[in-house]
Amino acid sequence: MGSNRNNFPKGFGLDMAPFRDFMKRMDTVFNESSKKLNTYFNLKPFWVDVHETESEVLVEAELPGYKRDQIELEIIGNQLRITVSDSVVHEEKNDKTNYYNKEQSFQKMERLVTLPFTISEKDTTASLKDGILKISIPKQNSSRKFLGIDEDTQH
Repeated sequence: MGSNRNNFPKGFGLDMAPFRDFMKRMDTVFNESSKKLNTYFNLKPFWVDVHETESEVLVEAELPGYKRDQIELEIIGNQLRITVSDSVVHEEKNDKTNYYNKEQSFQKMERLVTLPFTISEKDTTASLKDGILKISIPKQNSSRKFLGIDEDTQH
């Protein structure tokens, strides 16, 4: 692969490859650090994917290990809030040594999906299967119009 020096105007004899390599390494450092922090603090982030079809918007959230009673869905106008809660209680008790220890942790995460139309609570459906939460939001905004763009042929 050749140098990118020819992509710059005259007087810019810069080779940006070292800078790009440095930025890639910085991205790797931050990505790896983030993964280690998630493990260290026992965080289980969840990912959300949004797909749009002609008639609906499909929201899918990956929630492995969570049960239905740990998930809350809330519609706020044109926003969908997905909240996941997790609590763990660990108790140790030893009558011989008169030792008792109790540890509790609570974690709450949420994602907010904003759409360009008001979400109908009545027509929106959700299901949870094999750790995948699927939410179907029908499009009901018939006032949406798309404008055509003319091509400027004068140039």
